[in-house]
Amino acid sequence: MSINIYADTLSDVLSNAKSDGMVRLGYQSHETDNDTDTEFALGVKLHFETAPYYVLQAGATLFTSHGNGKEGFEGIAFFDKNNEDYAILGEVYLKGKFSDTTLFFGRQSFDTPFSDSDDIGMVPNTFEALTLLNTSLKDTTIFLSHVQKWSGVDSETPGTFSDINDNAGMQILGITYEGVSKMILSGWFYHLKDRVKISYLEANYEDETDRFTYGAALQYSFQDYDHTESSTVYGVAASFGVKKVGVTTTIAYNKVHGSAADNFFGGGPFFTNAEHNTLREEGPDGETILYAITWDASTIGAEGLNFIANIDAHAGEQNHATEYDIGMRYAYSDRLNFSAIYSDVENGDLAFQNLRMFVNYYF
Repeated sequence: MSINIYADTLSDVLSNAKSDGMVRLGYQSHETDNDTDTEFALGVKLHFETAPYYVLQAGATLFTSHGNGKEGFEGIAFFDKNNEDYAILGEVYLKGKFSDTTLFFGRQSFDTPFSDSDDIGMVPNTFEALTLLNTSLKDTTIFLSHVQKWSGVDSETPGTFSDINDNAGMQILGITYEGVSKMILSGWFYHLKDRVKISYLEANYEDETDRFTYGAALQYSFQDYDHTESSTVYGVAASFGVKKVGVTTTIAYNKVHGSAADNFFGGGPFFTNAEHNTLREEGPDGETILYAITWDASTIGAEGLNFIANIDAHAGEQNHATEYDIGMRYAYSDRLNFSAIYSDVENGDLAFQNLRMFVNYYF
């Protein structure tokens, strides 16, 4: 009898499993003074997760990218390190839910200040980790993770999982608190043994009236490299929007004291990071200002259409860099959307223009 009960339960777990996916069509051109290269890619994301068996679930996500990758292409990574087609099981995990605590074990996706998915190409970053999420304290989320490997768009080997800090991995502790009206407060600590310790604090405030939206944010990061150097980063940002016309303006500023700041395992959290130039590229003792304007075209009846323009100016002693970004996104429906971003970048002796376009279909 117990064997039959177990079989029936396992059958329910599989028959009630959920699956979803996405097909992504990508195009990219990268132009320098000497050359212009283009790439096309077709990517597929397939995600599967079982129904709970007591407190446990299992899941997996397959990512693929196929197209005309060219060796030596210098744009955003669409393919593996050799610019060839690839497929990867970016997620393979067990998930357990115990009251206010959730455990993830295996390959997984998450977003933290210095380790995030950074979905700017065909395949995002994912991580091989043991992660705990706890919400037992009111208005508080605790994130605790030991991360061993990663893969994806920002890694040196996008098509395979590579070690983080050799066998020592990386330990992350994060606390997010939303108990203060209109505010989100968070603090994070990353430990990479014998390499670096990273502290990060951020405060965000947002509010609105019948006519306007407005917000402000502060950030602080201390990156302490063992036995060598360190960097301290300060950041401030402010935004103001007019609802009637759908326009929001933002200005952000970052300043580095000491050695160059690093984004580590993702796109980085700094307020002035743009599509290509980030605070890392500024080098030691740099400072960066970002001006941005966004427009929600639904105010003139174009539902789902949004535009953004950025000016990212680096003003440090080590390097002079500027970047202009113009982008748009159109959500035709919940299942289908289109996006494009054009960047004109100067960074020291390096200058290029990059255009990326994506069509995403969800099923």
